[in-house]
Amino acid sequence: MEGTRTRQVQVPKRWQQVLAIRTVLTTPAGWLFMLIAALVLTFLAFADRPSSLSDQENYVAYFRNTNWDWLVLQFHESPSVLRFFISLVTDELGWRSWVILANSTGMAPETGVRLTVLCFNAMIIFALSRLQRPLLGLLLYLVIPIALPTLVFQIRQGFGFGLAMMFAIVFKRPLLGAIIGSSVHTTLAVPAIIMLAFRLFRHRLMAAIAGASAAAVMLAWVGPLLFRAFGGRRAEIYTVQQDNFSIRLLALMILYLAAPILLLYTTRREQRSSFQDSLQTLAVMHIGLIVYLVAAFALFPFGKDRVWYYVPLLLPFLLPEIRMRNLFVLWTFAGVIALVLIDAVKNYFEGTYFYFLG
Repeated sequence: MEGTRTRQVQVPKRWQQVLAIRTVLTTPAGWLFMLIAALVLTFLAFADRPSSLSDQENYVAYFRNTNWDWLVLQFHESPSVLRFFISLVTDELGWRSWVILANSTGMAPETGVRLTVLCFNAMIIFALSRLQRPLLGLLLYLVIPIALPTLVFQIRQGFGFGLAMMFAIVFKRPLLGAIIGSSVHTTLAVPAIIMLAFRLFRHRLMAAIAGASAAAVMLAWVGPLLFRAFGGRRAEIYTVQQDNFSIRLLALMILYLAAPILLLYTTRREQRSSFQDSLQTLAVMHIGLIVYLVAAFALFPFGKDRVWYYVPLLLPFLLPEIRMRNLFVLWTFAGVIALVLIDAVKNYFEGTYFYFLG
């Protein structure tokens, strides 16, 4: 009698996204995730965005003044094709291209701003739905002060981050996502360079962490030179913001190191997949970012501005993937959650959540 064989069914890639959504809907937590996500997106689609909101008028001006003629002029004014492609990052032409695309539909500038906020939040929420604990990721995204409560105003950075996470989690291309995102908001070039260093040693984890950390220190060291050469208008506009990053905030970022370390520790023996590789890349990049912030605090003070956002922004993608292997992991995980909640309470009294809570 012939022995029976177990056949593995290969799911076509085009159906994997559909199956992932169906998996979310198989649990009460998954349904709650979908309900909260729908409420958030509905609020963002229809809530009033008065001109008094932070940077609202600046973004409306982007949509009012940017058109195809601006892009053609930018190309002709570049001294070389290479310089034009460099400006794709330094002048955030990816952002301008999105604005031109939105304007080509004939929508009002205010509608373009609203559409952008809705799009990048939809990308982030869809990426969160692919995690092991999507509800936890979504709740963290809503609660962490620098996440949704801030990105709803820092629209360019939110759009760049949404693209980066969409490529990292859904398409499993974190480096490509960071490169594309950096054309929308320049600060994503720092994570992209750290991830590039990681890829050189990705088959040896400790070497990869060392390489990413070395790249981070090097970035902080050469940062002033690069910024003077390619910073453009930001050298005059944003230098005054470099003192907003305090030693207390740096200490909080360092404490957040527990998240990527726990993720790498608890998943080290799991079978590798493209999804696990993407998470590992994000975790090592997270470590590299914190090393960068420590180095920049002494070497390149301006370089801390906005880059530090990505440390708390990545927590909704790292914490839900940590496996509770033992009590040490559980208590450390709880400690990071406690730090997030303490920071949220502090920001509540500072009015960070006013747009959502009134």
